[in-house]
Amino acid sequence: MAYTIHYRRGMAMTLPHQPDLVSGAIGIGLKHQHADALLEIDSGPDFLELHAENYMNAGGPVQERLLSLAARYPLSVHGVGMSLGSAEGIDPRHLERLKQLVDTLQPALVSEHLAWSRLDGHSYNDLLPVPLTEESLEVLCANIDCIQQRLGRRILVENPSLYVRLDALNTFTETDFLDRIVERTGCGLLFDVNNAFISAANMERDLGGYLADIPWHAVGEWHLAGHSLDEQASPPLYIDDHGSPVTDAVWHLYRQVIRLAPQIPTLIEWDNNVPSLTRWLEEADLAHRQRHTTLGTGDTAPFVASRAVS
Repeated sequence: MAYTIHYRRGMAMTLPHQPDLVSGAIGIGLKHQHADALLEIDSGPDFLELHAENYMNAGGPVQERLLSLAARYPLSVHGVGMSLGSAEGIDPRHLERLKQLVDTLQPALVSEHLAWSRLDGHSYNDLLPVPLTEESLEVLCANIDCIQQRLGRRILVENPSLYVRLDALNTFTETDFLDRIVERTGCGLLFDVNNAFISAANMERDLGGYLADIPWHAVGEWHLAGHSLDEQASPPLYIDDHGSPVTDAVWHLYRQVIRLAPQIPTLIEWDNNVPSLTRWLEEADLAHRQRHTTLGTGDTAPFVASRAVS
């Protein structure tokens, strides 16, 4: 079921200039402690990704700084609280705040998680798993349609990191479920490489078979992040904590999948134990080198590796 755009620009201030997102761009997350340095350095990341909920009510100096960053860097807006899987539907107040932010910043990408985090008016701090059923499919498609109609644009939906089995409930595989969502709503996918690795390890999933069935034509962004291993759990559990560098196993997987969509942007996430800007940009440089090694110079964007920031 394709959606029809009924686009009406809101009253929010828009930017006089929006930088282009270059082919094969590598970005980092926007953290408040790095914002001033990002405005001062000569060569920063290719783009910035911000969590929507951190800036929905921004005003004053925070808003001014955000607009200055948006005038210099292409932006990606990543939501963590819309609760796409909520049977109660989308919270209209949350959606209106997101629309105002998107209308103001005009980001290159807007994305959300395949998860639910709200019930009976209460919001939870965790991205909870969605049963892969026909009923869930109807809920998700209705909610995605609602968001896309209101924003007047396509959103990307992120594959989850899994920690519990819902085999007794699921009637679809995850890849079939994602494919049906894409077909029915016209949305795209944000493919989190770290999530794919974690879910395969925790669920004892055939990672090769999973990758073979992903609807790659719909993928519009890559995510990379670090993870940890909880060895106190039985069996040990990989945790998507975004608190460390990307692991060798995830880099290996990234080199495999970027061949399938080499031009789309890659975001390096680092939300806990946030490093210095210099260290984070070193990780972005490493992503560029991984692309260069895998694809050759013809598929990579120009990038300056030396930076003097802290």
